[in-house]
Amino acid sequence: MEATVSVIVPVYNGEKYIDTCMKCLLEQTYVNIEIILVNDGSNDKSGEICDRYARNNNNVKVVHKSNGGLSSARNAGIEVSTGEFLYFYDVDDEITPDLVKDNVELAQKHNADVVLFCFWYYVEDRKELITNQMQETFVGNAQEFFERGLTEVIEKEIFNAPWNKIVRRSVMEENNIRFNTDYPIYEDVIFASEIFPKVSRIVVNKEMYYKYFVRSSGTLITRYYPNLFDAVSLYYENIVQYCNKYKNHDTQLARFNYLYFRLITAHLKQVSCHKDLMKKEKYCLLKRICENQLFRKAIYGIELKGKKKIIRFLIGHKMYRSIYMLFNLRSK
Repeated sequence: MEATVSVIVPVYNGEKYIDTCMKCLLEQTYVNIEIILVNDGSNDKSGEICDRYARNNNNVKVVHKSNGGLSSARNAGIEVSTGEFLYFYDVDDEITPDLVKDNVELAQKHNADVVLFCFWYYVEDRKELITNQMQETFVGNAQEFFERGLTEVIEKEIFNAPWNKIVRRSVMEENNIRFNTDYPIYEDVIFASEIFPKVSRIVVNKEMYYKYFVRSSGTLITRYYPNLFDAVSLYYENIVQYCNKYKNHDTQLARFNYLYFRLITAHLKQVSCHKDLMKKEKYCLLKRICENQLFRKAIYGIELKGKKKIIRFLIGHKMYRSIYMLFNLRSK
């Protein structure tokens, strides 16, 4: 009998996306799927639409809960799921019909704890579909993945998101891994940083199955979050521990250092240009980031050019007022 795959879909005010999402799921060529729709306190018609699909499809469950955010919704779905494998799908994206079948078959064939697969970016404003694909499929144990597969996976942004991974349930249960509910952003990268140190075998499928919609406004990444620095720093702390498991890790850690720098640089801009923060508050936040020893250590030893190099210089000399002035000048 085929292994059961639990597909967990958080839904918050997603009434305009649910039908397309469910069409993609009901067209899956893999038979033994349970679909878990988690209505995370929606105040539109999302809950009603989810219930309708549950009434009409025996393999659809609905969880109704008060709003707690994406991590809370995914965790609620995990608790009621029964599958040997778990897959986390975002309601406002699209998937191809063979996503579950192809990747679960790879997991079973190679006894993998996690299967990663490639995807497209769809830039909605420009109606542009961008390919994001590995050069070849990788199969190996954890050390082989770290040494031969990880660098490209980081560069292609395949490492971070949960929606391009099929995960063996036992890995999460045995290591008590859940999505971190303390942070409303970058909970996905924290999840990745906790999963990968615990897996034994990994497959990276070079084929594309997921269309990730890039929307210019209203996303988490475009909003200001006061604890974003803490979220990304927790991710980075986990990554340092992951890299330290292996003797030769300089190249891999350098890639993560660059990602850490890039994410925090974006946050420096958000803080500097945020309209509802007083200048004194901005200075306090910028100063805290510039003085953080973990961050300061991470940003040296990576190759930077142009404006990024200038920003690193300002961080290194704790010139947070100059950072504020730089980003506000650029925004104007």
